[in-house]
Amino acid sequence: NLEIDAQFSSVSLSNSVCVLTLSHTVCYWSRYFNLPRGIISHGDMECVDRSRKIDQPYEDSLVAVIGRNGKWQLVIFLIVAINATPTAWNMVAITFMAPNNLDHWCAPPNHLKNLSADEWKQLAIPTDMKDGKSVYQRCKMYNLDYSIEYSQLATSVGDRNTTALISCRTWMREDGSEQTYEYDLSRFSNTIINTFNLVCDDKQMVAHAQSSYMVGILLGTLLGGVFADWFGRRTVLLVFTFPLLIFGVAASFASSFLAFMALRFLVAFSVMAIFTAGFVYYLEQMGGQWRTIYGFGNGYMFSSGIVTLPAIAYLVNDWQYLQLCIILPCALLIVVYILIPESPRWLLSQNREKEAREIVKKICHRNRRDYKDSFALTDQVTSTEDRIKRPTLLDLFRTPRLRWRTLNLFYIWFVVSLIYYGLSLNSGDLGGDIFVNMFLAGAVEYPSLTICIFLLRSTGRRWPLSASLVLGGVACFGTMIFEKDVYTLDWPIVTLAMIGKFFIGTAFAIVYVFTAELYPTVLRTTGVGSSSMSARVGSICAPYLAFYGLQVYHYLPVIFFGVTSIIAGVLSLALPETYNKSLPETLEEGEVLGTSAEKSHKVSIRSAREDRDEIDSGGVTSAETSQL
Repeated sequence: NLEIDAQFSSVSLSNSVCVLTLSHTVCYWSRYFNLPRGIISHGDMECVDRSRKIDQPYEDSLVAVIGRNGKWQLVIFLIVAINATPTAWNMVAITFMAPNNLDHWCAPPNHLKNLSADEWKQLAIPTDMKDGKSVYQRCKMYNLDYSIEYSQLATSVGDRNTTALISCRTWMREDGSEQTYEYDLSRFSNTIINTFNLVCDDKQMVAHAQSSYMVGILLGTLLGGVFADWFGRRTVLLVFTFPLLIFGVAASFASSFLAFMALRFLVAFSVMAIFTAGFVYYLEQMGGQWRTIYGFGNGYMFSSGIVTLPAIAYLVNDWQYLQLCIILPCALLIVVYILIPESPRWLLSQNREKEAREIVKKICHRNRRDYKDSFALTDQVTSTEDRIKRPTLLDLFRTPRLRWRTLNLFYIWFVVSLIYYGLSLNSGDLGGDIFVNMFLAGAVEYPSLTICIFLLRSTGRRWPLSASLVLGGVACFGTMIFEKDVYTLDWPIVTLAMIGKFFIGTAFAIVYVFTAELYPTVLRTTGVGSSSMSARVGSICAPYLAFYGLQVYHYLPVIFFGVTSIIAGVLSLALPETYNKSLPETLEEGEVLGTSAEKSHKVSIRSAREDRDEIDSGGVTSAETSQL
């Protein structure tokens, strides 16, 4: 016997059938319909919409129909997220195309080309002390009369300490020699360094090349998302694969360094547009915790690219063939993108419901779920975000706490990206084998991502983020202990650098989730997008810090990494914890997040809105996640 309060009569039940099953479970009917607690005291209730089956509250209409996860979502993830692997290949390939420690020296004149490298160096190249060892200089030679024969030249050489030096290029212009430098190509048969003579006065051009690539990544992220919203996810995936192939192949045949740099910029733009559209494509067809799981799965795909690239570069040690090897497999993506359908969520946003229903019907068949034409695919409740004007970047700085939070997050994202790419792109400077170092730099991300999943689900966000940043900074400082002129072994430095990469990779994964939860719904996409822009600035600066820092002091880059990372770790403690808290939706809720006023504000404002949203399947919350 159930006592029904008079309030019950005011609730419309025209679209629901309520099934009661007696059990020991407390019924939460009052939670949905704002009834006094205890009126319906016992029973296990399931509310089933007559038009569709709801997986659980907070699920939007589309996911409620196709399911949070199933065979369809798994297949779509595997065939679309695979583009993360060539994305990683292209991003760090410069490490093997332009190895940092490629040895070189001034080339001999034409009539002395028959001399061995050792004979020529002993005759014409001065030496310096580096890391406690005597090494030949790379950009200068003795200013001698090299027009005479070798036998005369060897006997006429006087005191080398008083012999003037001349740069390789100056001597080449005076002598009219066709070749300026010779290179040690025992490990790499051909690099962009020896192809375009990117040494001595032009060695900073390698940093320009990688930074311009990161600028392409930045623009590809921005415009790729815009194009995907305008023209559709599948359209962007398919269309941008063609310029990726064209520009990528053309880059391997570039006749000048500027052409190579421009083509690589276009490759970066294209590959990131594909990456962004693909990420949105499969995540917006999933629900609940599966978005988090598959989101981290994308990270595993990216790490796989870093892990496999050293093997490819080891087997193909010519930069032109390496460029082809990391581009041509992308041709398979064209076949994949032709076969997949457009995102049903995007079609619904464009009022193309008929096309969306045909796709949803196929998805339900693959996932073995019932489908009826009467199922609702869009939520009828207008979200808070839709009722407010379109947010801008300035809105992130309008209120005091939000302003501080935004600046804090901008700094953290900048530092994390700077160190992440700084350690990845400069693995050749760590000592040891460049191929092994790059493999380890990718391999440490597997446990990093795995541990991150458990941390986010159990211990929160703020303390794991702070600990990761501080420990990553300490590991970077630790590499300074092992001076190369004192310790002959390279593995301690490599080990500490990989530990730093492990913690920075963990911080990178956490800050993505943390940032999304710190911003209110009306600013969430803007906040995450602008924070990501700060990360791109960090990745653009990373090659320059590595290059110019090493010119000043060998350990300056890792000192900078360590200091900035520890500062970021301390600053992250000033951010409010979001673990097990409902996401802020309005600017007011975002401003009081983490303060003493948070609870009272939620009691007075959020309660009624949550009850309403739960009745209508929580479309707002799920829509936010899919946009992110």
